[in-house]
Amino acid sequence: MAREIHRFPSLGTAWGERGPESHHPAIAGALRELADRGRLTVPDMEAAVIQLYSLLVFPHLVFGSYGTDISDDLTERLIVAGVDMFLGYYAAA
Repeated sequence: MAREIHRFPSLGTAWGERGPESHHPAIAGALRELADRGRLTVPDMEAAVIQLYSLLVFPHLVFGSYGTDISDDLTERLIVAGVDMFLGYYAAA
């Protein structure tokens, strides 16, 4: 997406209107439910949502903006490690 904005300005506008912010309520709701069940401790929901998003999506945005891809194997490793890191940090005491 990021590397095509210059070619398709309307695509950039649509992404801006429905970009990552539209995912935040869904992710926050899922994290809040896990916190309510005692599975996670999330003192700052806004930061937690952005951190999770950054761990799971940011690498693809960066590589994609340079016109390169991340292999399926590396994608799997990044997702597993990212979720592990996130859960390790926010695990309930």
